[in-house]
Amino acid sequence: EEFGNNTLKELGGKTPNEFYREYTAEELLECLKEHIEKGVSVSDFLCEALMTKKDSEKDFLLALDTAKNDEFIVYIMNILSSMDIIPAPRYFEYIVLNYPEDISELATELLSKRADQVKDLILSQFADLDDIKKERFCEVLSYSSKDDKVFDLLVLEFARNKKKAYIYAGYLARYGDERALPFLLTAIEEPKITYSDFEEIRFAIEALGGEYKKERDFTKDLSYKKIKGEEKDSKES
Repeated sequence: EEFGNNTLKELGGKTPNEFYREYTAEELLECLKEHIEKGVSVSDFLCEALMTKKDSEKDFLLALDTAKNDEFIVYIMNILSSMDIIPAPRYFEYIVLNYPEDISELATELLSKRADQVKDLILSQFADLDDIKKERFCEVLSYSSKDDKVFDLLVLEFARNKKKAYIYAGYLARYGDERALPFLLTAIEEPKITYSDFEEIRFAIEALGGEYKKERDFTKDLSYKKIKGEEKDSKES
């Protein structure tokens, strides 16, 4: 912080903070793009200057529209997020249109903050999506407000994705609708349930105000052995 306020001869006697903040958002974005394309380390002062340009949202969105570098897109998404700007329809496309994983993961995280804004859009296209996209959008929907259509979809996907029960149980727990309890209580009784799935489903049951106290034997379960082995090692160390 102190360095950012020190005048530097190579910057024409300006401080790093002053130097970057004199430029427009368009100029700063172009500078950011050039740094990334040339493999030059991106200055924190450049990013901080961009974060002061909240009134230039259109320049950021135009940069996203024309961006061809994945790292540049991620930088813009994070800078916009710091200004509480989340262009939800565009991030929806990042998931649907098979953008790289780092972009689609960040889009999922940011859309979760605008879940109600994209809820209807997700519901209208959900049936046509592949399982990876469905999982991402279930995560987003788990942050949305109560809606029978969302509840029915989350329960359906929980029942359909038995191999990922631990993930979908978490979505139901976060969504917070106690009507999911009968489905969770049925799933936890599965004789061949893994220990890791059991624990996540039990957590979801408790998060929704229910309880499950039946004793289960997982001594032959690989995930149980791994978890308990790590706990033992941790205590011994």
